[in-house]
Amino acid sequence: MENNNNRRKFKFSDRTKLLLLSFLIALGLWSSVAAGSLPVRVSEQVEVLQVNGQANWYYEVTPAVVEVTYEVPLIGQKEAPVVFVRLDQAKWGDQELTLQAFAPISGRVISINPSKVKVHVEPIVSKLMPVNLLNMKVEPGQVIVTGPETAVAKVTDIKTESPVSGAEVMQLKAVAVDKSGNVIENVKISPDLLTVTIQQAKDIVTMQVAVLPQFDVPPNVFLKSYSVRPRVVTVQGTASALQSVAFIETSRVTVGAGSGSAKASLQLPDGVELLEGESQWVTVSYSAERMVASEFILEGSVYRFLCPESVQLTASDIVVTATGVDYPPTCIFLGKGGNF
Repeated sequence: MENNNNRRKFKFSDRTKLLLLSFLIALGLWSSVAAGSLPVRVSEQVEVLQVNGQANWYYEVTPAVVEVTYEVPLIGQKEAPVVFVRLDQAKWGDQELTLQAFAPISGRVISINPSKVKVHVEPIVSKLMPVNLLNMKVEPGQVIVTGPETAVAKVTDIKTESPVSGAEVMQLKAVAVDKSGNVIENVKISPDLLTVTIQQAKDIVTMQVAVLPQFDVPPNVFLKSYSVRPRVVTVQGTASALQSVAFIETSRVTVGAGSGSAKASLQLPDGVELLEGESQWVTVSYSAERMVASEFILEGSVYRFLCPESVQLTASDIVVTATGVDYPPTCIFLGKGGNF
């Protein structure tokens, strides 16, 4: 009993306590660093960047956003990868291209879903379009529509946003529409703002005018007949603007041998516009044939003619008079040659 009472209890010295505390702190710090260096997996939606595209081409990439899975350290800034498609690898038309990515610092990309995107490529084109608004004077009267070739081809008319009630002069945004009146979104209009003046109805005159097609006919082609649909259009304008309008010409149609048809735009004089609902375009149909050269010796001289293939010109069809030469009206007299 006496030995037990004399035994001392074990105690850490202050120095030992400090060493143990330092060890525990170091162990905690090491555990935190070790845990922070472990990678964590992250998935998020990332926009597809388009790189190396050419200025005069239109590119449509689908989908525009993809899901990317990547690994980054647990501790630290978590930066998403950069996902891109190289458009210099794309050709005119539709194709699939593989996506590429830059991994974040201290991380790596696991997967991209989908790994490929659909790329549509077509040239960017422009065309000049007139602006015709009912009972309104518009400045400028023409705009340039620019965009993908297929989209620009659909544009048949230029409208504006709704006018401000009560205002006589205003600036309105130009809008491109198709033949059904639907807005074509992916085109640009220059200028995009139009100065619109509301005209009083009493100052406006409406009238129907015949359409007169214009042709470019090569010298070796004979235009036999033509038709235009519609033959008459309804136009409007001030009385002074319409008083000298007898017909409305079309854009020029190039004629070739045989039968054909083409769309032609109406060329409206200044101050004249189509009634709302009238189309800016007409259909011109034609029939033509090649011209064939012929020569005849009459009264000791050579007479040369150019006639349509269907015209069988003979010497009896030609009459030489003191004042000139008579011949079928469908032929062209090329001139008189030397004596025989």
